[in-house]
Amino acid sequence: MTQEEKNNIITRLQERGAQMPCPRCGHQHFSLTDGYFSHQVQQSFGELTIGGGPTIPTVVVICTQCGFLSQHALGSLGLLPPSPNGNP
Repeated sequence: MTQEEKNNIITRLQERGAQMPCPRCGHQHFSLTDGYFSHQVQQSFGELTIGGGPTIPTVVVICTQCGFLSQHALGSLGLLPPSPNGNP
């Protein structure tokens, strides 16, 4: 992840009011992971699918005091490139 990407993510989070202190320890300082997470969406609780299928790409913000992780969906922040079929 480039510094420009990180700055863009921070700006988007600030624009949406994601500026509260850590919900666990109240600390005010956070950092971003140096990459993205991708959570696979399961179609059924009874059937675990590995690989393929829809995912939710996220960025993770880490409290620098206690290590609490918060995840933010890139699509909801408007940070996903348009898909070939025109859907975000």
